Amino acid sequence: MDTLSAIQKKFNELNSDSVAQISSLFMELSSQLKKENASEGVQKCLDRLFKKWMALNQGLTTESKKMLSSLEQSVKLQEYYLEEKRRFEALFVSGIVFTSITEMQQLMEKAITTIVKELRADAGFIVLTDKDGQVSHTFARNMDPDEDKSAKEMSMSVVERSMHRSKPVNMDNDNDDTNISLFEANSVINLGIKSALCVPLLTEQKVLGAVYLDRRDSEQSFTEADLKFFMSFARQIVQGMDISQEISNLEDKLIDEANLRFEDLRKNFDCREIIGNSKKLFEILKIASKISATNASVIILGENGTGKELIAQAIHKNSRRAEKPFVAINCSAIPRDLLESELFGYESGAFTGANKSKEGKFELANGGTLFLDEIGEMSVNLQAKLLRVIQTQEIERLGSVRPKKIDVRILSATNRELQTLIKEGEFREDLYYRLKVVELTMPPLRERKEDIEALSGYFLSKHAQNNEVLKLSEEALFILEEYDWPGNIRELENVILRGIVLAKENEIHPDELPEELHQKAEDMPAVGVGNSLADAELEFRRMYVLRTLRNAGSKAEAAKILGINRTHFYRILSQLGIE
Repeated sequence: MDTLSAIQKKFNELNSDSVAQISSLFMELSSQLKKENASEGVQKCLDRLFKKWMALNQGLTTESKKMLSSLEQSVKLQEYYLEEKRRFEALFVSGIVFTSITEMQQLMEKAITTIVKELRADAGFIVLTDKDGQVSHTFARNMDPDEDKSAKEMSMSVVERSMHRSKPVNMDNDNDDTNISLFEANSVINLGIKSALCVPLLTEQKVLGAVYLDRRDSEQSFTEADLKFFMSFARQIVQGMDISQEISNLEDKLIDEANLRFEDLRKNFDCREIIGNSKKLFEILKIASKISATNASVIILGENGTGKELIAQAIHKNSRRAEKPFVAINCSAIPRDLLESELFGYESGAFTGANKSKEGKFELANGGTLFLDEIGEMSVNLQAKLLRVIQTQEIERLGSVRPKKIDVRILSATNRELQTLIKEGEFREDLYYRLKVVELTMPPLRERKEDIEALSGYFLSKHAQNNEVLKLSEEALFILEEYDWPGNIRELENVILRGIVLAKENEIHPDELPEELHQKAEDMPAVGVGNSLADAELEFRRMYVLRTLRNAGSKAEAAKILGINRTHFYRILSQLGIE
């Protein structure tokens, strides 16, 4: 716009200068003809030429102004569409972000910060109401409603009107219904407010609160386009609140069921491949059992070898999609150039060597579950395509222009820190929030050492040779429990397999375990360093009670060995999370 104005100004200056100069030359020529007694016909011809030139110049000037005006309108229209595109993208991203934030305060703070920025407001706040319609919480940005009494009364008056009418209020578009009071008018002048908007947060005709914005330093008032965007944004907030409330209710339900024992959980949630009875594993399986019946996307975090794919399989097995395919793909095991064709498939002739069409993993998993392992290794370009598939539930094979509808639940896993990748620009934040409707973190084996005995027994049975199941000696089990297991459960399985191969008797002894396990047991104290004293004491108590139970014939005998009564012993077992 500034460039067009400069061009128009320059054109006017050049045109004025040229008209002045050429007119002056015509006047000189006319004067010269008179001095030389030129015929009257010649002078009239010069006059006609001058008038003709003036008419032509005026026509050109008029057409040039029309062209510049048309160009100016086109630029304005382009700026309008670019702004609308930016706002649509902001709404799209906000919808993803708001539906993935499960903590209400974090959601409200993110929402008010975003809307103040997007609508270029100077200040604003969100109020939430209780079941009686009274304001229960306030989340402000660039203002403190409690600091200035007149500001609070004025803004709350607008908020209450908006909530009472269940309609938005635009103080720049007053009519009989929204006409501001004399008090509000005086407050607006005193506070220097140029423009204000308020939109209620509504769901099923119930008012949850409202969002208020105002402009003070800007001379430009809020427009109707701003109000429409504001209303759409408010609906995104409400959707986020609904999901946050559902998650909160789910967490409350999980807390109420905290006394549910493992055997009861396993009756309702088939996870026989997941071995162990530790408290941390129990918490993971509890959440998995609740979300398995839904279609929510789940991202599973944890170190390599912690069983991320096993928990994904368990979620699928206990879902409504159990009869449909479970398809897994390791994003780090396939070259980045080939991963797209593996996911989406390709048509014959799509590239060199594509002699026939091939279904991708999405099509193979249609109706079921697709497990994307090591999702953090996926390229940013492919992440954008995956986000579109999640949003539209449509895929296109390579070489095809026909989209195909799919119905796939996506579970993903990674051992990398996705927040760090997002900051470094290697992972899309909007995709992260799409994948992370629910987040599970598989604990490393060093944090669930009480499961080592059960896991070892499982692997001894799994790899038994000639149907002869070996045992671990007490000394060997002690060494296994003292080791930190950087390779987690996968490393434990390899150690057990080695022991089976090297065992000379029907029992695995310490000398049949890898040397690094012996070295670690000798170098490290019984309780790992780096813990607080309370955590170290708790870890020692748990391991000591477990070993006592292992050597005792019953819980009653274990209580006797420890010198406590059975009631106290059961209370200790409950506190330590030992089944």
